[in-house]
Amino acid sequence: MSIVNPKSHHSMVREIQTLLLSHKHIHLRWLNAHVGYLGNECADQLAKETIRKGDPFLLPKPLSYLKSEIKSAALSIWQDNWDNGETVRSTHDIVPRVSNKPVGWNREEIMFVTGHGPFPSYLHRFNLRTHDNCLCGEKGDSIHYATKCRYTLSWHFQTQQCHLNYSG
Repeated sequence: MSIVNPKSHHSMVREIQTLLLSHKHIHLRWLNAHVGYLGNECADQLAKETIRKGDPFLLPKPLSYLKSEIKSAALSIWQDNWDNGETVRSTHDIVPRVSNKPVGWNREEIMFVTGHGPFPSYLHRFNLRTHDNCLCGEKGDSIHYATKCRYTLSWHFQTQQCHLNYSG
């Protein structure tokens, strides 16, 4: 497939393409493997011998497999760092698993979960405010505004109450 790809940048593929263009009498076609075609069986045997000798140009696994393994290892390291980090523990409680896929949250949701936004506690960390208190006097972080602050009562999270009717 690489040989018929005109956009291939691999030097060996480009060299084969050039040779095929200059030798019009050579035709390539796909054959079923292991059905007795002598040339195909010889090529298969030579490929196996090359792999046994450790040719540096041949990978022992397909490139897609190697990419998948690297991605999996990177996500595992990232997850370990995320689980054992010392910062953003409140975000970790909400998003315990790392992923390279977008979460689909809007800007306000991201600010709430991370605490990065126009909150006194966040602005104080960067010396953009002299203190981290809300107008009501308590620490002004996202949880405070969503659950406790008297100035944001209409936006507070409501806890669900369960009522059981039992007639026995």
